[in-house]
Amino acid sequence: MPEFRTEPLVVPTVSGLLPAGERDRRVALTSFRAETDRVQVPLRDVVCYECGQASQVPSAALSANCIHCHAHLNMADVEIRPGSRRLTVRTLGNVHVPSGTKLSNLSVVCHDMEVDGRVSGTFRCTGKLSFNASSRVDGSISAAHLVVDKGAELELTVGAAAGMADIYGSLKGRLQCKGLLHVYRGGAYEGVCKAADVKVDPGGQFTDLSRF
Repeated sequence: MPEFRTEPLVVPTVSGLLPAGERDRRVALTSFRAETDRVQVPLRDVVCYECGQASQVPSAALSANCIHCHAHLNMADVEIRPGSRRLTVRTLGNVHVPSGTKLSNLSVVCHDMEVDGRVSGTFRCTGKLSFNASSRVDGSISAAHLVVDKGAELELTVGAAAGMADIYGSLKGRLQCKGLLHVYRGGAYEGVCKAADVKVDPGGQFTDLSRF
């Protein structure tokens, strides 16, 4: 019975030892798959909260490093529970403050933030910041979309800057809005306001103190 021998997959570097066709066949056996056959990892766009530069990271990643400033980027969602000693949060994910929470001196940078408790501090959100409970915020607020929910009373001692604002409850304080400030029925705003456009539904109240 003839002896079975496997063919070596290492291609000799000296030309002429193998016919051109056989050499190409063996090179193909040891080559990596083509780019089109490789698995494409889903990516998402993020903005570094340290340098403000945009980049892409894997969608499923919980952390990454900024390609511009090399800062560590946390992308996990965070819940700030009652009695928490964690007063500083930096994440590209979302932050939730559950009801029953009473915390001050918070410093939060995130995407979306939903506040069901009473908090104070500095908040910077690249997405929506929703206040579903009454709070007095002694720090600055920055959000693409600011929402004061029905029944909530929000008082700002420093002020807020928003891309757009929806007021279902009550908001008092300085507000700068790049887009539309919408006061819904039953909602009320009082303070120094600078907005590109203001809409007040019947039953809503809007008092711009800068006019007095």
